[in-house]
Amino acid sequence: MDPSDIDKTAFSTKEGHWAYKRMPFGLKTAPATFQKMMNNVLSDLTGTRCYVFLDDIVLYANSLVHHDRKLRDVFKSLRKHNLKLQPDKCEFLRKDPIYLGHKISEHGVEPDARKVEVIKNFPTPKTTKTIKELSWSSGIL
Repeated sequence: MDPSDIDKTAFSTKEGHWAYKRMPFGLKTAPATFQKMMNNVLSDLTGTRCYVFLDDIVLYANSLVHHDRKLRDVFKSLRKHNLKLQPDKCEFLRKDPIYLGHKISEHGVEPDARKVEVIKNFPTPKTTKTIKELSWSSGIL
């Protein structure tokens, strides 16, 4: 978070006055602000080395050498802006990755078959309450 924006997150409790130093969950503009930051951080790489949506970054290359070069460029840019990756959420060298609900392969982009199957097998709801329950339990929402 930009230091000039820290005061905008301030709140008071019985224990004192507080403000966030990092973007907190729950702010309405947090996703848009984060996306703008990621677009700025990877602006010279997006479309030529990678694509980014919020915290999902996908790289593509025709060879391991090109992939390595592009990955190093992305790492360098993230490091320059003091951003860190969570290793347990990273996947490397995937031939057919799933990205934003789509499978990316040498044949192009297609919907993730698991998502399509969930929609095909989704039961017909009878009430508003059923719609809410089915949506949450199926993982659609």
